[in-house]
Amino acid sequence: MRNRSFYLLTALLTGLLWALAWPAIGGITPLAFIAWVPLLWAEERYARSDKAERPRNFMPYVMLALLIWNLLTTWWLGFVSESAGTRLFTLIGPNVGNVLVMSVPWLAFRIARRGLGGWGARLALPVFWLAFERFHMHWDLSWPWLTLGNVFAQHPEWVQWYEVTGHLGGTIWVWAANLALLFVALDRAGKSQGLVTKRALAAALVIALPLAGSYVRYFNFQEEGEPAGVVMVQPDIDPYTEKFGAVDPLGQLDGMLAQAGAMMNDSTALVVMPETALQEPPTLENVDGRLVFHGLWENDMARSESVKRITTFLQGHSNAAVVSGMSAAKLYPRGAEFPVSARILDGMDRAFDAYNAAVLVRADGSHESYNKSKLVPGVELMPFENVLGPLAGLALDLGGTTGSLGTQEERSVLWTADKRIGMAPTICYESIYGDHVAAHVRNGANLIVIMTNDGWWGDSPGYKQHFDYGRLRAVETRRDVARCANTGISAFFNQRGDVLQRSGWWVKATLRGTVHLRSDLTFYARNGDYIGIGSYGVSALLLLLAGGMALRKRGAKNV
Repeated sequence: MRNRSFYLLTALLTGLLWALAWPAIGGITPLAFIAWVPLLWAEERYARSDKAERPRNFMPYVMLALLIWNLLTTWWLGFVSESAGTRLFTLIGPNVGNVLVMSVPWLAFRIARRGLGGWGARLALPVFWLAFERFHMHWDLSWPWLTLGNVFAQHPEWVQWYEVTGHLGGTIWVWAANLALLFVALDRAGKSQGLVTKRALAAALVIALPLAGSYVRYFNFQEEGEPAGVVMVQPDIDPYTEKFGAVDPLGQLDGMLAQAGAMMNDSTALVVMPETALQEPPTLENVDGRLVFHGLWENDMARSESVKRITTFLQGHSNAAVVSGMSAAKLYPRGAEFPVSARILDGMDRAFDAYNAAVLVRADGSHESYNKSKLVPGVELMPFENVLGPLAGLALDLGGTTGSLGTQEERSVLWTADKRIGMAPTICYESIYGDHVAAHVRNGANLIVIMTNDGWWGDSPGYKQHFDYGRLRAVETRRDVARCANTGISAFFNQRGDVLQRSGWWVKATLRGTVHLRSDLTFYARNGDYIGIGSYGVSALLLLLAGGMALRKRGAKNV
């Protein structure tokens, strides 16, 4: 019973430490360097007990630690203003699912211990964890909110080297520090004071050297790129009671254009409006056997009244363009193949896709669009829709359209008429994916534009965490970021990840600032998540090695 109490205590402590370290929860970032130590210490004690031959028996303690971390950090998921059942689903579903997936690298670690031994398996654990984090960014249940490198989001000055490693480099730093401190803590009995001191010094250097290097880079970094004026509109429209249907969509647009016009001057090159700012319903009319598009159809966007009004607005600001989020649709030709996300039109042998999208409108009336590619599971995407397609309508209605949305594969760049500004159109959830944003930059983007609507979960840590994660994208790509929110917080980030200007939460606001249009590529922007990709192969090799060594040990015992 005493051992069980110890294991429970260490699991509780690890979960609590991670919550206290996380942005907008405890915000005590240095705790990330010790958060894993209690659980790792308990695992070592457990491995030396009689139950060492049953790796799975330690997993309940691991899962308890992960559950506490998840619940204390993302409890705000239950704040969605829908039915009680919906609130319960958005709280329990992602957190329990995330715990199960996060447990996999720990289970691999426990199994690998049999072949690699204690320290061999511990050194393999960060590799397994990196593989998990990379995988968790690219499957249908993707939820990388708690990627370890995100813990430094409030302190981008600590991780300026993300321009080389991306945020997965932060994961390596966290694990290296925790393992180094564990090395100090374990087996102190019988060790000379000098040896313990050397280990402690090595652990301190693991933390201090990356930190010192980052500060040197931070204070010596120079902004580069041609300056351009940007105006951002935060309209403060309640997403539950006003945005989707209660207030005329074109009236909302007119209000946003009036906000922007009051702040524009001769240097303004771009106006940014938030996610789903344009809500003109797409409809079809059959005129003499010919389909006529009305609303936000990507097939014929020029007919949209929203696009027409923006074009008229730009006649008085001919040097500027407007980029805005929108809810749009695309009709597929009769008989054409279409993705599983497409919906069938009643009474017509046709299908269409609905999108959470962005549109760039230029002064000459030309335009181009981008469709959000990283969808929120359970909200915009029914996971594994190829199998569960008939259940797609169960996706939550948080954005004006129910059911799974369409996506696009290309990480396109939206260019102003003079080819001066090339935007990475980053819609809400996409801003937490470093490699996704880097792909837009590889394709030529010299500015990151984040369009979001952070009002779904109320005044909670969720929108604050989302805000800070965007600062890491600035460091990774060395691009200025213009972050435009419907309800808050809108802001300008510079290429170091500093917040230059920000709005209040849930207030009407218009920001005017100057961004720098940088075109060179960081190592990370050029190569993406090479650390995560490499961890797949290394993990496989380590598991094969562990299995081979375990079989060899078993054979030796039988001789």
